[in-house]
Amino acid sequence: MSDAAQSGQHPGPEVRIDRLVLDIPGLDPAQGRALALGIAEGLAKAGASGEHAAVSVPLAAPTGGAPADLAARIVAALMERLV
Repeated sequence: MSDAAQSGQHPGPEVRIDRLVLDIPGLDPAQGRALALGIAEGLAKAGASGEHAAVSVPLAAPTGGAPADLAARIVAALMERLV
């Protein structure tokens, strides 16, 4: 049993991403994984829900920076389209 289940707390909302396609040149596998996890965590915290066949998020500005910063930008852009 997880700590959350034992303490009676419910984990955050479930976010299920069947397919995540990112076209971001220059990321190594570790950065890509950190980015994907950051996006999933950010969506869960933002309360994203519903079912969408596809959502496209083009970022106008350069995508440099830490994976956490990029994930936050992607989550914010996704939330604009999901809400």
